[in-house]
Amino acid sequence: MSPSRPLRATWCALFLTATLLTACSSSDGGSDGKAADSPTTTKGGAPNTDAECTGDIESPDTRFLVDDCGRTLILRGVNVEGSAKGPTQAGSHLPSSDLENQAALKTWGWNTVRFLVFWGAIEPEKGEYDEAYLDDVEEWVDWYGDHGIDVVFDVHQDLYGWTVNGNGAPDWAVDTQGLEVKPIAEGQPWYLQGADPAVQAAFQSFWNPADGDTWLQDHYLDSVAHLTERFADHSAVIGIDVMNEPSFANGDLNATLAIQPDAAAGNFHNENLTDFNNRAIEAVRAVDEDVWVFIQPTSLINAFPYPGDLLEDQIVDPRDGAPRIVYAGHLYEPLVHDGLGYSDDSTYLQEWQDMRPQEAAAMNGALWFGEWGSHGDQDGMDDYVNDVLTMADEEMAGWAWWSWDPGDGWSPVESDGKTPSANGERLLRVQPRAIVGVPTAFTWDNDTSTFTMTWDENEAAKGTTDFSVPSRLFPDGIEVVLDGAAIDSPSWDQEASVLSVGADRSKASHEVCIAAAGSDGCS
Repeated sequence: MSPSRPLRATWCALFLTATLLTACSSSDGGSDGKAADSPTTTKGGAPNTDAECTGDIESPDTRFLVDDCGRTLILRGVNVEGSAKGPTQAGSHLPSSDLENQAALKTWGWNTVRFLVFWGAIEPEKGEYDEAYLDDVEEWVDWYGDHGIDVVFDVHQDLYGWTVNGNGAPDWAVDTQGLEVKPIAEGQPWYLQGADPAVQAAFQSFWNPADGDTWLQDHYLDSVAHLTERFADHSAVIGIDVMNEPSFANGDLNATLAIQPDAAAGNFHNENLTDFNNRAIEAVRAVDEDVWVFIQPTSLINAFPYPGDLLEDQIVDPRDGAPRIVYAGHLYEPLVHDGLGYSDDSTYLQEWQDMRPQEAAAMNGALWFGEWGSHGDQDGMDDYVNDVLTMADEEMAGWAWWSWDPGDGWSPVESDGKTPSANGERLLRVQPRAIVGVPTAFTWDNDTSTFTMTWDENEAAKGTTDFSVPSRLFPDGIEVVLDGAAIDSPSWDQEASVLSVGADRSKASHEVCIAAAGSDGCS
């Protein structure tokens, strides 16, 4: 039985007290400083053989990203991976599963990974960057590029840093103002550690230093810039998510509790975090004009949800050309997040949908939720996943599931890296990857396994319109109807689960239907 509303209210009160109102996971788990181009693909996974795909085509609509061929991208995939966090600053901070455990990812048609990196791994000593770590990261990025998968770097943190029982900040950058962190009681949710005074002090030393000296932020942003510059020419890297779930940018625990009524009413505006995000955008733009910059509201916003706290109309991208900003807050229905089941009367998704697209539009940005998910074994999970994906299709938004971590209860894949878990089976469906034009609508009918999409032409774009069409869903083949005519021999790479279609470019708009062969889905 799904928990009742009173239980949700009690849970939310506890969650607010901790103030880390979303979670990232159920598990923690080139020496010249320049990355080489991936040899096989351009940004967006287009074959790197088209001389016209030079990356200089601007997006025709700031709601969408484009690849080097000017095709509209719908970025959907998975975080890789929670295990990279580790218990201390020491360690590789790479996924504990190896590249062989990415096997299923390259066969599902997904086109994105949100790849965790850490300030403390990039700059383990003050002012010194660890190029060996970035070399190791580059091996992973090369693999993704070779398989047509784009990478969004997630500069990750939870609870600020390892020395206060979190992760992210290097040990030298953790200033608890003399306070010692105390571990939470065994069995308590990890996010309750955020109420510890030492954790609060560490955040405040970063966000609101008593002497006004922003040297910690300066080092952080320099590290983000270094990461960006290192991979600026890498064809697989499409985005930089500049800080995961920023917490307490508005003040300590007491200040955060105090703004709850204003936040709920949409009257709280976080000037501090808005300014930080603008500084982050500037830091990235100083070394890369083209990469998309992903920014997030405070973590307070994600779980209830409340209206966004950023001053959206003050977010500025100084690049020449259209802004390349992505609004990348997370989506965690509170009870589902904690494994308590999806209630029929949950209003979370509708509230989220009522707010986030408008906030993205106000900053001239695309909408993408960089984390969502939960344990696969709980009541209502089939409905939950379908409802989230349906909403994402309605908004034509991208997403990244939390998290790959083969064999973990949240993971879409079993420990062999090949077999879909219960979550994986729920997530497999037809969806667009890259569109030679601007999508106007697309939808997947879960009952009939039928996908439809309409789009308008973009004369500047090159190549084919590509879809994720998981071969696992269609053992007897597929039927494809494009602009009213059936395609006799669809160009469907069943190993990669990618379907490519070429529409008549003289037409102003198009419609496609994809269904199982022999069905009446496209009739």
